[in-house]
Amino acid sequence: MMKKNLSRMLTLLMVLVVQLSIAQEISITGTVVDEDGLPLPGVNVIEEGTSNGVQTDFDGNYSIKVSENATLTFSYVGFATQNIKVGIKSTIDVTMEVDAAALEEVVVTGYGRKKTVKETSAASVVTAKAIEDRPIASVNDMLKGNSTGVVVAGGNGQPGAKSSVQIRGISSLNAGTSPLYVIDGVPVISGDYTRNSTSADVLSNINNNDIESISILKDASATALYGARAANGAILITTKQGKSGAPKFNLSLETGFNEKAVDGPSTLNSSQWAEIVNEGLVNSMGGAYDNYVQEELNPNNINSDWANAVERGSAMQQQANFSVTGGTDRLKYYTSIGYFDQESIIKNSFFNRTSGRVKIDYELSDKITIGQNISASFSNMKTLANGGGFSNPMLAKYFARPSDPIYNENGSFYIGDNPDNPRLSNNLFNVPMLLENNFSKAKTLKLQSITDFSYEITDHLTYTSRLSLDNTVIEEDEYQNPRHGDGFSVNGRAYAYDTRVFNYVFQNTLSYDFTLEENHNFNILLVQEAQKNQYRDVSAASEGFGKEGFSTVSVGSNNLEALGERQQYTNAAYLINLTYDYDSKYFFDASYRREGNSNFAKNNKWGDFYSVSLAWDIAKEEFLRNSSLSQLKIRTSYGEVGNASIGSTSSLAYFNFGGQYNGRIPLYVGGVANPDLTWEKNKPFNVGVDFGFLNNRITGTFDYFVKKTEDLLYAIPLSLTSGANIELEDGTTEVSQFTNAGSLENRGFEASIGAQVFDNDFKWNTRLNLSYVQNELLDLVENDVITGTKILREGESINTYFIRKWAGVDPANGNPLWYVNGKGGETTSDYNKAERAVQGNSLPNYTGGFNNSFSYKGISLQSLFTFALDYKVYDSWATYLQSGGVYDLNYPGYASNLDRWQEPGDIAKNPRTVYNTNNQNNATSTRYLYDGDFIRLSNLQIGYDLARVLNNDLFNSFMVYVRGTNIYTHKFDDDLDWDPETRSSGIINLDLPALKSYTMGVKLSF
Repeated sequence: MMKKNLSRMLTLLMVLVVQLSIAQEISITGTVVDEDGLPLPGVNVIEEGTSNGVQTDFDGNYSIKVSENATLTFSYVGFATQNIKVGIKSTIDVTMEVDAAALEEVVVTGYGRKKTVKETSAASVVTAKAIEDRPIASVNDMLKGNSTGVVVAGGNGQPGAKSSVQIRGISSLNAGTSPLYVIDGVPVISGDYTRNSTSADVLSNINNNDIESISILKDASATALYGARAANGAILITTKQGKSGAPKFNLSLETGFNEKAVDGPSTLNSSQWAEIVNEGLVNSMGGAYDNYVQEELNPNNINSDWANAVERGSAMQQQANFSVTGGTDRLKYYTSIGYFDQESIIKNSFFNRTSGRVKIDYELSDKITIGQNISASFSNMKTLANGGGFSNPMLAKYFARPSDPIYNENGSFYIGDNPDNPRLSNNLFNVPMLLENNFSKAKTLKLQSITDFSYEITDHLTYTSRLSLDNTVIEEDEYQNPRHGDGFSVNGRAYAYDTRVFNYVFQNTLSYDFTLEENHNFNILLVQEAQKNQYRDVSAASEGFGKEGFSTVSVGSNNLEALGERQQYTNAAYLINLTYDYDSKYFFDASYRREGNSNFAKNNKWGDFYSVSLAWDIAKEEFLRNSSLSQLKIRTSYGEVGNASIGSTSSLAYFNFGGQYNGRIPLYVGGVANPDLTWEKNKPFNVGVDFGFLNNRITGTFDYFVKKTEDLLYAIPLSLTSGANIELEDGTTEVSQFTNAGSLENRGFEASIGAQVFDNDFKWNTRLNLSYVQNELLDLVENDVITGTKILREGESINTYFIRKWAGVDPANGNPLWYVNGKGGETTSDYNKAERAVQGNSLPNYTGGFNNSFSYKGISLQSLFTFALDYKVYDSWATYLQSGGVYDLNYPGYASNLDRWQEPGDIAKNPRTVYNTNNQNNATSTRYLYDGDFIRLSNLQIGYDLARVLNNDLFNSFMVYVRGTNIYTHKFDDDLDWDPETRSSGIINLDLPALKSYTMGVKLSF
C-alpha cells in the first residue's frame, strides 16, 4: 500500500510540475540595435524549440511571451546570430554585430574606413572567432588556411618565432617582400629585430584575443592607399572596441601540453649504428674491421638516447585572458589583460607574454570625438641554436654517437676524458649539459599609443587626426659556461645586446561624403601622412669569468667588444582617393599617392603611384531581381605601387669601421652610391567575381591576378678590382651595389566558396579557400646566377632548384646513379658526368584551407584543414646524416641508413655503405629533395555552452571546450620525414620541431 501511494504521489507531483512549467510564461520586452547603436528593424526573435517568435519593429523594439528560463535566438541577414538565456529577466537589450562570414562582410580598407568587402577590391577578412584563444603566439600563423592568396612559411618551431608571409607570391629579389602591418589605421613595427636569438617576431607581442578582425588587402585598389609600404600587400588588424551598454565581462582560461607535430627522422641506437659502421669499414678496408665499434668505440655496450636527453617529451601550454567592454551614448571603453605561456618540445626553449590594452572613445560633443588606444606587452623567450651550431639540440640528436655516455656514474654530465679539451669522442659537445648550463634569451617590451581626434565639420565633411607612437625595446643575453662547449677555451663568455626601434606616424585626413539625385553616392578622401623610424643598438661581450654561473658582461676579465649603431628613415605621402557608387550597383574607385622616402638619393626620393578599379553587381539589375542570385558582382582593378624596402643606406656612399688591420681598426668602404637608383615598381592587375545564391546561403569569390614587378632592386656584388672590397686579417668584406636590374611576375587565381548547409537547430557552415600562384623571373641584368642549390634564370621561378637528378641505386653493385642530362634517360655512376638541371622550386603553387563549423543546441565543433601543394623541400644536412658511409663513423645520422644495398639484386634507398668513399653519393642532388605536399588538420575544437542548462541569470555564455592544434599531418612523399612546412627557401636546417597542441579551456561571458 505504501509503495502504491508513493507512486501516486510521485505521479501527481510530476503532473503538477509539468502544469506549472506550462503555465509559467513571462513577457519579455527590449530593443535591438546594430554595432553603431542604431535601431535594427526586422530581426527575428524566437524561443528555441517552439514556434513562439516575433520580428522587431522599425524602432528596433520587440515584445514576446516565452516560457520561464527560455533561450531566445536573435537572427538577421548579415549579422551574427545570438542566443540569450532569459532567466528571470523582463527586459533584454541586444546589440547585433556584423557577421564577417557573410558575403558582404565589413572590411577596414584603409585609414580607418569601413566598407563592405569587394565593392571594387580583392580583400579577405579573418574574424575574431577564427583566431581567439588559439594556442599560437604569432598573429601571422593564424592566417594559414583562413584567407586566399596568403602563404605563411615558418620553418622554426621556436615559440614566438618569426613566420614569413607572402601575399600573392614573392615580388622582389633583394627588397623587402613582407606585407605592411597596420593596427587600427596606423603602420606598425613588424619583423625580427633580435640580433642573437635564433628567431623572434615583434608581432608575437600582440594578444590575439584583442583582435576584432584582420583584413588582408591584395590588389591595387586596396593596397595603393598605403603606397610603397604596401607593395607586398597589407594586413590590417582592427582591435576590439567598446560598445554602448552595461559592462560585459569575458574570461577565458586554457591549459594543455605540446608534442611534435611531425616526429622527424628516427635515430639509430648503438647496435644499429655499429652494424652500419662495421659494414662500411669492412667494405672499405677489409674484414679486420668487422667488430671495430664494439672493440674500439663501445666496449662497454653503452646505448645513449640523445634524442630523449634533449626533448621534454611533452611541454606545457597555458593562457588566460580577461576583458571588459561597455559604455554610454558618449563614452565607450574596452580594456583587457592577457597572459600566454608556451614551451617548446626541446628543453630550455619557451615563450611567454603578458599584455594589456585600454581603448577609449569619447564624444566631447555632437561633432568632436577623441580616442585613446594604449597597449603594452612584455615577452620573455629562450631560444636555441639551429643549423650547424654545436649547441643545437637537433644536431645532437643525429650527430652524437650513442656509444658516448650522457652522464657519468656519479650523475654529472659526461664531457669527455681529456680535461684540456672536454669534448665527446667525435669532438662534439654534450648538448644536454649545455641546455642546463648555458642560455640565450630575449626580453621584449612593446608600447604603442594611438591618439585619435575627429571633428565633424559638417554633416558630410569630417576631419580626423591620428598620432601613433610605437616603441619596441629588446634586451638579449647569452651565456656560455666555462666548463664545456664554446666557452671552455676562454673560461666562459657572455654577450649583451640592447636594441630599440621607435616608430611614429602622424596622419591627417579629410573625408567628404555626399549624394546626388538620391542614388549617386560619393566619397572623397584626402590624406597627409608622415612617418619616421629610428633604430638604435648597442652590444657588449666579455670572456674570462672567475666562477661558473657569473653571466653579466661586466664580470668578465677580458672585454671583447663594445659596439653601437644608429639608423633612421623617413616617409612622407599625400593621397587623394575617390569612391563612387550608383544605387550600390555600379562602383568606381580611384586613388593617387605622391610619396617620398629617404632611402633614395635626392633626385629619386619622390614617386607617383595610383590605382583605378570598377565593379558591377549584375544581380541588382531588374532582370535578375527575382532570381535565386543574391549577388553577382564583377570587379577589376589596376595600379602601380612602389617598393622602397632596401635599408636606409643602400643608395648612399659611406664608410665602416670594423675588424682589425695591423693591430688597428680600419676604415673601409661600406656602401657604394647609386644616385640613379629608383623605386621598384609593382603593377598589379586583378579581375574577380563575387556571387551569392539563396539569400547568401551559398557564397563565393573568384579572382585572377597578374602582379608584375619592374625595376627590380638588386644587389650586385662588386669585384676586388672596384676598390670597394678590402681584405682584413679575419677575412674578406664584400660590398654590393644596389641597382634596378630586371622584372618578375606573379600570376594566378584565388577561389573561395562557402555555404550555410543547415541553419536551424542544427547548423553547419563550411568554406573552402584555394589559391594558385606561379612566379616567373622575366629578365635580369645577369642571367643564370647560381647560389647553392638555387638558380636565377629568366623564365623560371626565383626559388628554383638547379641540381643533379638522383637516379637511385644500381641493384647490381650498389653504386649511386644520376641522370646524365639531369632529367631522365641515360644514367651514370660518375657524379661529375651528370648535368645540373631545373628540379622544381620551393614556393608552393597551391595553398588553401577547408573550414567547417557545426553546432546543435549548445554543442559546437570547428575544424580547419590547411594544405600546400606542388613544391619541393631540400634536406641540407642529409649530406652528413645519410652519407652512404662517408660520415657514418663520426655522425650516426638517420635510422633510414639501415635501408641500404648489401647484395646484388637489392632494391634499396641508400647505396652500398663504404667508409670514406669518394663516389660522391652524398653530394648535392635530388636524393635529398622531396615533395613538400601536405594536408594538415590545423585546428579541431569541440565545446558545449553550459549556460543553456545552468539555472541562473549570471552567464550569457559558459563554454567549455577541448582543442587540438596541428594534430595530424599527411605528407604525400613517404620519404620525407621532416615537417614539410619549412621556410620559404625550402631548406631544412635542423630547426626546432613545429608544435602539436592539446588543450582544454573555459570561456565565460557575463
